[in-house]
Amino acid sequence: MGLPRNPNSRSADYLDGMLGESGKSSKWRPQKSTSARLVTLLTCLQFAFAVYATFLLYYMSPSIDLRTPKPDFAWASRIAQQWKHYIIPPHVVTRYQESASNLVLEPQPMISTPSEVCEHEKIEFEQKKSNDALMIKIKRELYDQVRDFQAKNSGTESLTELMSMKSKWDMSSPQKTPKVTVILNHFKRKTLCSQLDSLLHQTLPFHHVWVLSFGSPNELGLKRIVESYNDTRISFISSSYDFKYYGRFQMALQTEADLVYILDDDMIPGTKMLQILSHVAGTDKYKNSVLGSIGRILPFRQKDFTFPSYRKFRSKEAGLYLPDPAYDITVDKIVQVDFLSSSWFLSAELVKTLFIETPFTFMTGEDLHLRYVSQ
Repeated sequence: MGLPRNPNSRSADYLDGMLGESGKSSKWRPQKSTSARLVTLLTCLQFAFAVYATFLLYYMSPSIDLRTPKPDFAWASRIAQQWKHYIIPPHVVTRYQESASNLVLEPQPMISTPSEVCEHEKIEFEQKKSNDALMIKIKRELYDQVRDFQAKNSGTESLTELMSMKSKWDMSSPQKTPKVTVILNHFKRKTLCSQLDSLLHQTLPFHHVWVLSFGSPNELGLKRIVESYNDTRISFISSSYDFKYYGRFQMALQTEADLVYILDDDMIPGTKMLQILSHVAGTDKYKNSVLGSIGRILPFRQKDFTFPSYRKFRSKEAGLYLPDPAYDITVDKIVQVDFLSSSWFLSAELVKTLFIETPFTFMTGEDLHLRYVSQ
């Protein structure tokens, strides 16, 4: 009978055989120790950066109470400064810094001031007065008849009476202060600066000013003037195509304001113009009206369905131009006319009525067409 072999001794002999082959045990053990140390080191570094990032995010969070003493992360900054040279080569950083310096040092275009780019043109508002006593008498009598008729049927008010009327836009609160978009249409006249200076001193500040240049040979000059004012409320809109007289009304369709004031380039509004016109437009009586400064009363139609010229010599049927200093006609009360000229003040909703019907032509006649569709 043989003695049974101890399993432990068998395992020990087997292990000694494996370790004893070719001296492999002396090489394998140090390699395993080096790899373990490297993995441990990388894991510790990763954990350290994770802890640093966690504290950094917590410190930068908007929910942190800034009244508490700020933790000192100078040690982390020092480590980052030492390590960045191992991540980004120094010559790369220097090249980026030089590029950034070149970008900063590039000269920027200078913005001109209005005094440097503005051009002025004197508009002669004074008209040659007529010395024909009979013609003056005829025009005055016609004007008096028109005013008396309107006073009897609808009532006419002076400026003081108009401003005392109850208005939706009395400026007593922000809710009762209207937004007004002013549209200036320019071609060749040198009056833009005078218009903008007047609008910037209005007792009722404007909401927006749109300077239009449609097919104007002076487009670049107009653009420089608008840019020189450096006001975000003043915009320049141009096109090489000339949209004629309807273009400004087509632009008015885009406004988000309550009221629109459209001006020809020969109209310089007074500093209280926006306030007065807005107040009148907010009254129940004139809320659906188009307001302005210059108006025409058409001549009386003749039997042959023609209209005589306004300047027809000594003709009472030739109509009226209001106001008309040539015949000593001044307007001291509001007057209803057949159509307005040179300026139009109306609600943004009322602008849409101009395009309810297609005009006979888009070349001219926008003032007559507006009167036709708004009656």
